[in-house]
Amino acid sequence: MKVEIILVKDKKERDKVLDRLEKEVMAGKPLTKTHIILTPELFAKIFSPQKIRLLKELSDTNCKSITELAKKLDRKFESVHRDLKLFEHYSIIKFVKNNNSVIPELIGHISIPTVV
Repeated sequence: MKVEIILVKDKKERDKVLDRLEKEVMAGKPLTKTHIILTPELFAKIFSPQKIRLLKELSDTNCKSITELAKKLDRKFESVHRDLKLFEHYSIIKFVKNNNSVIPELIGHISIPTVV
């Protein structure tokens, strides 16, 4: 499933977008993507340069564990795990259990909006 990030200027605008999406669903329009609605402050917290590198590494490689991912990024396991849990909370990744490992996987293609 595709993940669409919607940037809004404040909580009031966020509520308007949520209302619009809810009306679409109630009218029977199927959800074809996950929507993440963020203010600029929250966007900056979630998508720091380190976190963007983490997402890029997940997208480009086939990591077998969080430990392997942390080594490739030259970061501490705990920091990578914390970032991954944040992404899981926002439905950007999921954890897949494989034998004794937990493998992070992107849920789908992520569209990050550009600001003009």
